[in-house]
Parts: sequence; C-alpha cells; structure tokens
Amino acid sequence: MIPSRRTVLVCAAVAVGTVLAAGVPAQAGVAEVGEATVRLAARPDLVADVAQASQADGAPVDLWALTGAKNQRWAVQASLDGYYRFRSVNSGKCLNVRNAAVADGAPVIQWPCGTAPNELWKVVPKAIGYQFVNKNSGKCLNVQYGVGQGNPLIQYTCSAGGATNDVWLSVWEEPPAD
Repeated sequence: MIPSRRTVLVCAAVAVGTVLAAGVPAQAGVAEVGEATVRLAARPDLVADVAQASQADGAPVDLWALTGAKNQRWAVQASLDGYYRFRSVNSGKCLNVRNAAVADGAPVIQWPCGTAPNELWKVVPKAIGYQFVNKNSGKCLNVQYGVGQGNPLIQYTCSAGGATNDVWLSVWEEPPAD
C-alpha cells in the first residue's frame, strides 16, 4: 500500500511543540493533535490494532497488518506535561496498560479514557523511530513474542538502544492543522 501524499511521517514530539506554541489553555489538559497509525518501525506494514475491531472495555491491542480500518487509527492527544494519549478512532477508548500494572508483560488494552497515568505515553526518540514509555510504569510499548502479526501488545522494560519489537513510528493519517 502506497501512502497518500497527506500521509506524513512525523515525530509526535514535533506535534506537541506545535500545540504548545499555539497556546493551548492550561485548563484544557490535553489537545488533539491529529489522527495517526502506530506502526512498528522494523515492520511499518504492522500496526497497533484493537483486536477484531472490538468496542469492549478491556479489549486487547495487538499487532496486525495495516488496513487503514478505524480500529488501527488513533486520535493523538498531547498533554501539557509532555505525554500523549492515544484514543481509538473506532471505540473512543484509550491505549492503556491493564489494571495500571507495573510489571513486565502486562497487557496493553483499550479502556475508557480518563486521567490515569497508565493511559499516558512519552515519545522517546531512538535511531529509527520512537519508544512509547508508559507514564505509570516507565516501561515501553512492546510486542510480546517478538515481531509477528496477531501478537499482543504489552509493556516491557525498554531496551536501551531500541529493539525491533519496541520502536514505533507515528504516521499521521490526518496531519495536524497548521
């Protein structure tokens, strides 16, 4: 699949700079900066996907072939403290570490958006992409069992240099407004 001209590879950190420069009111807390797919840097044809397009609370998020479906698109919201919330375009629920767990291997799910730190992610640059570090646990968004379609997303201790299963790209499907 060839990306459209509107599809632009960007770092989410650039987006937050744009949002902050625009003067987001402090009371807003978060500001939507665009709609993106979250693609594995080692395999950009594989994306974070809410399993079976579920709208249920607690539905798992896995790695799946890019189709462009709503369950693979995320509304990216920047908070004023440098973290991001990823809200499923399909369900309106947020990318979340189940039960606010801090252990390696805790499942990543969708859950109703709120203000909990287990649904906030910091974008940390690596050589070929970005690690998404959970605010609550300090662990990275990771693919369990390595790179492979259908493998569940979990949190795991971040690899110092970035590993093939914990480095991601945010590809804007609807670029942030100027």
